[in-house]
Amino acid sequence: MTTKRFYRRRFLNRRGFHAGAYVIADCRVDTFRSRDGLTHHSIDADITISDCGRIATLDFAINSEPAAQNALHKARLLRDVLIDFTDALEAAVSQWRELNN
Repeated sequence: MTTKRFYRRRFLNRRGFHAGAYVIADCRVDTFRSRDGLTHHSIDADITISDCGRIATLDFAINSEPAAQNALHKARLLRDVLIDFTDALEAAVSQWRELNN
């Protein structure tokens, strides 16, 4: 079974704001042969987030079952925190708008 490569690049800011904010997500299954002729598979995955002058890359490389479990845990935890952060930011913006009226 072949897995299609996942690649996304998005700018985070709207037009008129700083252009250096972006996110790049890349995930693919790599196949290679060792010197003894055996076929091996691994996952090369990372996400890079930039906010103008700061850049952070998180590695999700997988070459074993424990690494797979850890990478999934890390990705799910990040997803959950971002969802909660978005909810908190929406509430803060709503409160800010009310205070400024």
